Amino acid sequence: MNKRIALALLFCLLLAPLATAQDNDKPTVAIIRFGPYISDPIMESGLLDTLQVYEWINAEERALLNAGQDIQGEKINIFWSAASFDLPAVNILVEDALDRGADILVTSGAPVTQIAIGITQDQDEPTPVLFHGVNHSIEYGISDSSCLKPAHVTGSEYTPPFDEVFEVFLLQNPDLQRVGTIHTSADAGGIYGAARIKAIGEAKGIEVESTAVTDFNDLRAATQSLVSKGVEAIMLPIDFTIGSGLPVIVSAAKEEQVPVFYPVPGTVMLGVTVGVGFFDYYAQGIDTGLVLNARFRDGLDFSTLGVNSLTGSSVGINIDVANDMEMDVAQELRDIADITVHEGAMLLSPAVLERQMELLGADDTIRQMVLSLGDDMDWSMLMQPGAGGDAAPMVAQLFQMLIQLRRSPDSLAADAALLAARHCTDELIAEQQAALDAAG
Repeated sequence: MNKRIALALLFCLLLAPLATAQDNDKPTVAIIRFGPYISDPIMESGLLDTLQVYEWINAEERALLNAGQDIQGEKINIFWSAASFDLPAVNILVEDALDRGADILVTSGAPVTQIAIGITQDQDEPTPVLFHGVNHSIEYGISDSSCLKPAHVTGSEYTPPFDEVFEVFLLQNPDLQRVGTIHTSADAGGIYGAARIKAIGEAKGIEVESTAVTDFNDLRAATQSLVSKGVEAIMLPIDFTIGSGLPVIVSAAKEEQVPVFYPVPGTVMLGVTVGVGFFDYYAQGIDTGLVLNARFRDGLDFSTLGVNSLTGSSVGINIDVANDMEMDVAQELRDIADITVHEGAMLLSPAVLERQMELLGADDTIRQMVLSLGDDMDWSMLMQPGAGGDAAPMVAQLFQMLIQLRRSPDSLAADAALLAARHCTDELIAEQQAALDAAG
């Protein structure tokens, strides 16, 4: 028997005793954003695609969800909310979701996840929390390891590979002598990232000027302060204030002809000069959709499902911003770029397109259709659900074909195998606890 199918069958057997009376009810999902961040629509597209693959939503309901509307569907209820980077508002949104009868909270970003866990863990029967869009869940105290976490919580995370990120940034300026970094004083991810940037930079003989801010309003002054100290570039960690304030930092730095480097490649669409890091947000959305399906179909117990740590490193460059600053982008950097912003369009390399096609399970027909869209296809339009411009008819056709492909027995078995691989056995939990104890 195919090993992946065997794993899938094993996982289904493990889940069978966990089925609950909720199987006969129509579940309600609350999707709560901290942003919106640039990655949110991509993750949500993967989530909704997966719900459609498993027939929790139909085409008409999907169209409403693409438009940002709530639905009371035939099989599932889904409603949206967003804090617009307002931290106090998150508490209200979480409480409101619980008052509206949410059976599960899908949280996007560390701040929403932290607050959702804090509120739900005081319940007699905690409402499950399923997170994505979180950078380093351990630093934020969301988990201690993949299986050591609150029993009602699971999700997917990514951690910027700062060593690799730094090396790519240095391709642009190998003789870099002084860089600046900004982080939020109360954000664990920002503190961690700024410390890594400083440690790696100083190990390479590069002076790192670091400054902390308390909120969004401090970002312009902090950027100007770093520029006044003669930094040649600004390298940023990932935290919630930096993420929401990137346009402010980019604008202030650009006025002084200082490039901004950020460990998220897609942010070149926001004016970042060079971005390096995780780009497969669609994969996070798929992961969230698979967990929802397993929860509502099979009664998946979150205590048995480990946090999924996603990896990968892509490179983004913004040629338009570089040209405005009269900065020549190194050819070596151009050669490895997966995402390029040029003349306002977001262009994707054949390599990144092939990775996405593999992730989607595309066949040769779909691959050829994608390639036929041309090298000058502006892929940024696809970051908005339901968009597509002149290519919209073909994009819609591709979407329907991919949905059907993902319903094949092999694809469904592979999905189940992905979740089975994250099963937290008693032995694995004990092993992780022992490692944590040994590390102090």
